[in-house]
Amino acid sequence: MNKSPFLSLVPPVIILSNPQLGENIGASARAMKNCGFTDLRLINPRDGWPNADAEPMATHAADILKTTTVYKDLASSCFDITHLFATTARPRELKKTVINPRMAAQKCVDYALRDISFEGNMQKYPAEANGNTYKAAYLFGSERMGLTNDEIVFADFIVEANLNPDSNSLNLAQAVMIMCWEFVMIATSLEAITETQEEVFPEAMLEKVKQKNLKSAATIEEQKYFFDRFEMLLEKKGFFSAQEKAPTVKRNLRNFFIKARFTKQELLTWHGILTLFSKQK
Repeated sequence: MNKSPFLSLVPPVIILSNPQLGENIGASARAMKNCGFTDLRLINPRDGWPNADAEPMATHAADILKTTTVYKDLASSCFDITHLFATTARPRELKKTVINPRMAAQKCVDYALRDISFEGNMQKYPAEANGNTYKAAYLFGSERMGLTNDEIVFADFIVEANLNPDSNSLNLAQAVMIMCWEFVMIATSLEAITETQEEVFPEAMLEKVKQKNLKSAATIEEQKYFFDRFEMLLEKKGFFSAQEKAPTVKRNLRNFFIKARFTKQELLTWHGILTLFSKQK
């Protein structure tokens, strides 16, 4: 996991979906560098990648640009993401919990610091120490169109900044900075990360927790694979009889399952159910 020396906790991944201008990508990388973020992912950048226009705006964040990865779609960019926060300034018909950037930052920190009981003593540890596979991402849409509903359906939360309603649209890099800054403010105010974990978290307990990976949250990519299988089976059984309504119904179904917050084990159980029904005529 990409850990910054500036932060004790691993910061969320920054994902830019269909970014248009290299300058905005570079400025976003600079905002990330200012706040100790390190993992930048791009989905189908309009002008390709690498982009010569990005580096001048990145200033001292050239290292982030060099390690930036490009993906064909949201699911592949979230191959290891378990919690997704979608940023948008537009109202959506999807029923999602809407929070502000500070609340999003607090949730990321809360997820990363899990309470683990050992011999009656409650302590907090970073996710990489307790065996969780938690990893969050902040998702940003293109400069012109923002995020699509098909992307937002995978999010756990919609994030909106409390801005002037007459002018609430931010430049891409501005939005990235606000999200990163709020995380820094929460994360750096904590004194919960101890440098003597071995003293309060015996090695035997650590190994026991690490064996619980199947109880950890399923990643976005794993959920997308399940949705694809589920929808394919429904299609085969004739569930989507009204084709004009199929996209909306599929989004509603995905939203329903996302809210359930499946673990890897639960998702495997559902795959077993799909396999059973797929064999029936």
